[in-house]
Amino acid sequence: MTRYEILAATDGSDYARKAEIAAMKITRSYNIHMAAIYVAVAHKDSEREELVAKGEEVLSRVVETGARMGVDVQKILVGVSMQRMPKIGVRADTIARAILDAAGKYKVHTIVMGGKGESEINPELGSVAEAVVRKARCTVLVAR
Repeated sequence: MTRYEILAATDGSDYARKAEIAAMKITRSYNIHMAAIYVAVAHKDSEREELVAKGEEVLSRVVETGARMGVDVQKILVGVSMQRMPKIGVRADTIARAILDAAGKYKVHTIVMGGKGESEINPELGSVAEAVVRKARCTVLVAR
């Protein structure tokens, strides 16, 4: 199994795009391996399929940007169906857990992610970024 020193978590938002570029610059500078992860979490299978399709588009764009920058980016697409989300924050925790699981599986050195996602309304640190920062066993770089 390939080890990725950099894992860029993305949802396609503006902050995520900044994180993607930062991850690619680090990857190119140190000549290391990088992967980008998109986590699609939905209540229904049909919603998840739509989000998985969006994730494919986002990750393909990341790979293309990487190629233009001279960086080989591998894609990790995770789809999760949750029939119920009983309390606030479960979605963010589920996304954070998927990111952290991938980081552990691929022995990632640094997770790079945006400070808040496309659905965040809080101007402070987003809920997924906060959960990843709190629980990560590796370095986390948050782009703002």
